[in-house]
Amino acid sequence: MDQIAFDDVYQRVPRNGRRKSIKLETEITLDNSGFGRFLKQKILGFFPILEWLPKYSVRENLLNDFISGITCGIMAVPQGMAYASLANVDPVYGLYSSFFAPFFYLFFGTSRHIAIGVFAVASMMVGNLQQQLITGKQVLTANVSGITVTTTHYESPIPFDVTPISIISALTFTVALYQIIMAMLRLSFLTAFMSDQLVSGYTTGSAFHVLVSQFSKVIGVKLPRRKGFFMLPKMIYDACSHVGDANLISVALSGFGLFFLYITREFFSPWFAKYAKIPIPFELILVIVMTILSSSLNFHKSHSLSIVNYIPEGFPVPKVPDVRIVPYVLMDALTLSIICYMFVISMAKLFAKKHRYRIDPSQELYAIGISSLLSSFFPVYPAGGSLSRSSVCEMSGVKTQLYVIFTTVLLFVVIMWVGPLLEPLPMCILACIVIISLKGLFMQFKQLPRLWRISKYDFAIWVISCVTTFLSDPSIGLLISFGFVLLSVPLREKWPRVHRLYATEDLTTFKDNKRYRGLLPVEPGVVILKFESPLHFANCNTFKEVIAEIVDDDTFLAVVVERSDSTPPGDEDSTAIPLKDVNLGKRYIIVDCSAMSFIDTMGAETMCEARRYAKDYNTVLLFADIPESVLDIILLKDFTDFLPSNALYPSIREALKYAGIERL
Repeated sequence: MDQIAFDDVYQRVPRNGRRKSIKLETEITLDNSGFGRFLKQKILGFFPILEWLPKYSVRENLLNDFISGITCGIMAVPQGMAYASLANVDPVYGLYSSFFAPFFYLFFGTSRHIAIGVFAVASMMVGNLQQQLITGKQVLTANVSGITVTTTHYESPIPFDVTPISIISALTFTVALYQIIMAMLRLSFLTAFMSDQLVSGYTTGSAFHVLVSQFSKVIGVKLPRRKGFFMLPKMIYDACSHVGDANLISVALSGFGLFFLYITREFFSPWFAKYAKIPIPFELILVIVMTILSSSLNFHKSHSLSIVNYIPEGFPVPKVPDVRIVPYVLMDALTLSIICYMFVISMAKLFAKKHRYRIDPSQELYAIGISSLLSSFFPVYPAGGSLSRSSVCEMSGVKTQLYVIFTTVLLFVVIMWVGPLLEPLPMCILACIVIISLKGLFMQFKQLPRLWRISKYDFAIWVISCVTTFLSDPSIGLLISFGFVLLSVPLREKWPRVHRLYATEDLTTFKDNKRYRGLLPVEPGVVILKFESPLHFANCNTFKEVIAEIVDDDTFLAVVVERSDSTPPGDEDSTAIPLKDVNLGKRYIIVDCSAMSFIDTMGAETMCEARRYAKDYNTVLLFADIPESVLDIILLKDFTDFLPSNALYPSIREALKYAGIERL
């Protein structure tokens, strides 16, 4: 039974018929009552909080959300201040960024566990942009009526007055526009090309940039700014050449801070986690102790130690971003919009899979975009998913995004009243917090042996993403990495795996001849191939070459058994499966198309050309087990003249019957 006969007997539905039925069902559902349900689903989809908040169980969820919220808030204080130093803004702006973005995400996000806020990679990219747009700084003082007035003037290639705060607000605004536009165009599918290997390699390469950028704070010496290709090796050279000028107090405090954080994280925290849900905030303890020590011993004046120095008291007033700056941050904003969303969606998918609930990637893009848009009216810089805080939040048993309320309340207290108390904090301690947080990123190097065993392409993606990011600006590294991932997709299919299939005696199972010793070829003059790839313009030549190689083989008709690489010595005299009524006047090549998930115009034309070529050499080329989407194209009038019904079969068994090979 060929494919056409099979379709008639089992009533195959044409592709056009299926489309009509779907359209009809859609029209039926959108009646008056259906439109109300449709509108309700759209509103609930855009504001997920309206769906889960009315069902919120205080008894089951509130305690866990309270514990997770307080824990996340305690972590956000030192980390927000530390990452702000990466962004080249005062520490308080890291607290602002950790306050507004998660609060707005609460209303639009679909993930229950992710912690939105500042993180190292985005902070570093913001800092690099600041270095490009703020080239100098002049602090001017004047005495007016006995009062000293200090004004700061920033030098910039932008032809109008800008400040670091106006730049980050405009940057956040531009990032939001990109993310909302991408959401409206439903471009969230592009994250499918942001493979885990790309993210892992890129973040590891970025971790080197973050690490080296903290050297100046650790040694207490201001280092020259670098940018462009090979900026990181140059920064390492600058740090090494200034070691002799290091502030010994800064080095000593950094050494103590790194040792304290490493010991507590690696040994005390795991032990304490066995007995309590709330982890000990060792980072916050270090910040408090060092602030008291610095204030008591007056490190800033007596040892020229760089400190936080000034944290404004009170809440920032909303202000419209300066849209004149937008043209100067367009490229950096595009990269940041992708990076921030990439961190959000990768962790959201991880936690959703672990806890068995669904997230909406398109809605997540809306959520992070709208959060950035609303946050941009305050002095903040772009936020995304924080790996460390999200992990701690999930481990502490969070149930819903309501935990954000408790996190923001704690941050509000710090911003309003506690912030100025942290002004004597040494900057090198914030650098220690940043450096210790990079451990998880550097541990990603352990993936390489596993990737090498599983897929050389995945290994290459990881290495290229890491190396290009290390040797260039992180934005350039991301573009190169993404370009290589896109290139790897056709490369994987340019040389598809094509192998011969051998069979069991009853012809019920067909497997790769090189992987099974106990299987035998079907019959002399009959070859079964499996093409494990879509057939398209990039690999159609490979398909034709494989067919030509078999057709041109002089032993094709005469050979009894084709010995595989795994055939043990001494088995050369093995015989093929004895079958009845075999037509040896012609040769047959049967192509198993079950793995051919896609075909384009050139692929279909290649199938026609290969069949004509085989016919010239007294060989019949048959195609079996063709997926429906491929069959829809092959059955078009353009190809049926060259691929008649007796060339297409619903299974390998039916194709063998046409060749005169029946079951024993």
